[in-house]
Amino acid sequence: MIIEDSALMRRELIRIIDSDQGCQVVGSAVDAEEGLDKISRFNPDVVTLDINLPGMDGLTCLQHIMLTLPRPCIVISAYTGDDSLETFEALELGAIDFVQKPSGEISRDIERKAGEICRKIKAAAIANLGTIKPHQTGAAVTKSQAWPGSKEVPTGIVVIGVSTGGPRTLMQIIPLLPEKIGVPVIIAQHMPPKFTASFANRLDQYSQITVKEAEDNESVLNNVVYVAPGGYNLKIVKKGQGVYTNLQTPPEGQITTPSVEETLASALDVFAQKTVGVILTGMGNDGLNGMIRLAELGGETIAESKDTAVIYGMPKEVVDKKAAKKTVPSNEMARAILVSIKKALKG
Repeated sequence: MIIEDSALMRRELIRIIDSDQGCQVVGSAVDAEEGLDKISRFNPDVVTLDINLPGMDGLTCLQHIMLTLPRPCIVISAYTGDDSLETFEALELGAIDFVQKPSGEISRDIERKAGEICRKIKAAAIANLGTIKPHQTGAAVTKSQAWPGSKEVPTGIVVIGVSTGGPRTLMQIIPLLPEKIGVPVIIAQHMPPKFTASFANRLDQYSQITVKEAEDNESVLNNVVYVAPGGYNLKIVKKGQGVYTNLQTPPEGQITTPSVEETLASALDVFAQKTVGVILTGMGNDGLNGMIRLAELGGETIAESKDTAVIYGMPKEVVDKKAAKKTVPSNEMARAILVSIKKALKG
């Protein structure tokens, strides 16, 4: 079901979705009220909706859907950069994922996003509906100091790989980590450019630990969470006595960016078994090879459990290959990470 006020966008989205053999549009609506009526009548597997709708806006419509007609929803919106706050609010209200319109509300070049749209719809269709609930963020946190990064060279690291359903899941985990965690944390979240900076700022606002978007050739410090920027692969490199970030343009054909595999492999090259690998919700198997390698080294490997994973794809691959030392629900993940850090640093 498509909820979109632009006739051009509706027509193009119908054409794109119907062209994929795995998808079929069962109906479309020009506003939220019509959309809610058609959802109840046609019972679609997945709903796509714009944030900017006439009358009832997309966020209010999403709230109604999740309260009265719960099902996977994907936001297809032009909101980007500093305006992406609405996108993260949608994710916290229960949206599975989002697609950025490439050139404004009326994107005549929406065909550029055809593969991404169909891929995300098919992922949403198999989402665990029981996990798709509005997430209430806690109160904003006042940091005790502006920059708690330690001058000590890190001796261990946490790498978190996550895709579809990740922003809401990470909002349940990162705010529970203490300010002085003792190691750096790297998040490789599949997310387009311009959104990762806003997401890092949002995580930082509600977390005791400092969270920031990673920059190129930046010193990696303890007690800081670095979010890999969209559009790049983030690698960890040792230079002299320090540890630094290295941002690389992904090779042509790489579908998921930032790559969990690239980040985890580089962390293992520097920290070996003193790496803690964490794989959360998402489609595919990004990060699997690194988790297998870490498990073979005797390191700490954690996968999100089926009970809480929005998409039990990436974690399942790790579990099925017996590369997960622990399988943990998202509400217990922060504590599991802290336990694994202590074990990794002693190893």
